[in-house]
Amino acid sequence: MSNLVPFILAVVAVIINGVPQLLYAQARGFALKPAGFAFLIGGLGNLFTGSVTPISAQAETITVASVKKNVRDNVSSVLLAALLMMGIAAFGGVNKISDFAGVAVVSGMMSGVGLILAGVSLDMFNQEKRTALISIVTAIAAYAIFFNSPNKVVWTIFISVVVSTADFLLLQKRRVDVTASVEEGRDYLPSSNEWRFWKKEYWKDFKVIKPRLNLAVILGALSLVMLNIGANISFGGITASIAGTTQNYDHLSFINSLADLPAALFGGPPIEAIISGTAGAPWPVACGIVFMFAMGILILLGVIGRLGRYLPSQSIAGFLLVIGFALTFAPNLSAVSNSDNPVSGYIALGVTAWSKNPFIGMVVGILVRYLGSYVGLV
Repeated sequence: MSNLVPFILAVVAVIINGVPQLLYAQARGFALKPAGFAFLIGGLGNLFTGSVTPISAQAETITVASVKKNVRDNVSSVLLAALLMMGIAAFGGVNKISDFAGVAVVSGMMSGVGLILAGVSLDMFNQEKRTALISIVTAIAAYAIFFNSPNKVVWTIFISVVVSTADFLLLQKRRVDVTASVEEGRDYLPSSNEWRFWKKEYWKDFKVIKPRLNLAVILGALSLVMLNIGANISFGGITASIAGTTQNYDHLSFINSLADLPAALFGGPPIEAIISGTAGAPWPVACGIVFMFAMGILILLGVIGRLGRYLPSQSIAGFLLVIGFALTFAPNLSAVSNSDNPVSGYIALGVTAWSKNPFIGMVVGILVRYLGSYVGLV
């Protein structure tokens, strides 16, 4: 019984973490309900492989996946990236690619993604200053207070989201209009909150998005592949270390890519590896599985969608800033500085942040690592 309480609290906390990020994905144009399929597949994948790292909505992946305003191109990129990643992971290629690129380049690319995340946080501040500012201040305070806690990420998310949302609902007495938070000119796939799956209305949320192939789709897919390689290695490694175990990165990559296929086919967002508080709970593998099954069911029943009126997407601005700087930019920058070839990492960082494309950043970093000596860069 003593282990059951923290087990349940961990599941609830990580669900709370996922809700605003799913709503952020919705505001970036993705459909909500199809994401439920990804969570169910993720739960089954971890059940069969014993993987300790769950998958969920991840702000940086959603951001990179939705750089383009055309939802058909975005979905096509997610689908192509999933197929490529499944092929790579099936042959044990994730670790091989990471080794070829080198610690400096992978870490530099991830640092650049951290800056992209911080930029999204600032964009949210411009959209909704009061809510975003409260989220940022409370997130920084919570992270500092719980810095030595293995669940500091969970507490940072929980406190910043709850406090900023409470201000929005109770003091400002406002409600969210999800369509109003959609960027001008961006395609948007609305989702109903109908939960009765035997009704025709329910299935209107599952419209197949016909994929297509063009240069923007290919670059977007390659960008997601590079981001996923870096994120699966870093986030999977962090989550596994919290649980006191190891993570097979190829298993993790195959699971989240397989999960993306049915979700993205209906316009859903990419669902990827996360730094998860379930790793610090009793029975961490089981805790992650229960979280994914619970989240998948809640999404498919429309519960997450109904929460959209009460959870402003800007409530995660603080979390984005903390994960962008403290958990992504800073540690990866340190890894670059301590590497054997820091110049290639710094260039990967700068190009990724400038282009907002991790693939371009990683390619340029690799070129500098292997060819830079010929032009005097390294």
